[in-house]
Order: sequence, then C-alpha cells, then structure tokens
Amino acid sequence: MTAYWFLALIPFLAGLALTAVEARIAFTEHVTRSLGRRTQGVVTDHVASREGSYPTLHLVVRWTDDHGTEHEYPLPHTADAHRITEGTRVHLRHLPGAPESVVLDAPDRYRTAVLGMCLGVLLWAGTLTAVLVRIATLLPPGSRYRF
Repeated sequence: MTAYWFLALIPFLAGLALTAVEARIAFTEHVTRSLGRRTQGVVTDHVASREGSYPTLHLVVRWTDDHGTEHEYPLPHTADAHRITEGTRVHLRHLPGAPESVVLDAPDRYRTAVLGMCLGVLLWAGTLTAVLVRIATLLPPGSRYRF
C-alpha cells in the first residue's frame, strides 16, 4: 500500500467529526424538547456578532418564567433572524432553572442535526468500506480472508 491510502483519512475523519458535532446538537435539542418548559416571548431586538468572517444577526427575546421573573437573552442559533421583526411573539423552550438555555420552539434544528449525522455516518462508513474492500482484494490468493 502506498502513501496515497492516507488520503482516505480525510473523508473518514471528516465523517467522524461531523457525526460527533451533529450528535451533540441533536442530543441537546432532544433534552431541551423533552425536559424543557414551553413559554411565549417577544422579540425585542437584533444583535449582530461576528462568527467567522461575516456578521450574523441574533434575536434577543424577552419572556417570563414560571416564577414570574422576566428574562431577556439573545438566541445564538437562530436561522433567518432577519425575517423575524421586533415585537413578534415567538414560542420558546428553556430548561427549568437555566434561563440561558432558551431556544426557539421549532423542530428545524433537530432535523438538520439528524441529517448531518446521517451524512457523517455515510462519509466514514463509506470510506471504511472502500478501504476494507481494497485491502481484501490485495490479499494473497491463498489467504482464507479473500473474497
């Protein structure tokens, strides 16, 4: 085998990394949806932050928890925040006792994470299968592991 086989590490490791990141997101979304409390809030502002090399808008929402305490937090993982105007009522979920865990009550983030996990598994499993088939075809003819 030559050094070119190390190039197979790129899609394999990329698939593992993508699977791990998306699994973490799917897990936190599942926990928030199953243990979180649902409430209604109001968009009060948009905050711009620099993520990477481009500015990103985040919603700032205000809501009242079960104890009557009013909270106001930015939502860092909001897709299409520019489409939701100030004063819009939104459905939120947050974990009891952790108001900073607030997220929009929408299934989009969970679905995207599951799709990313499937893509990651496809990448690493496909690469592993291709490498194992290639190794099996390179075995000597008298080997008992040959196809």
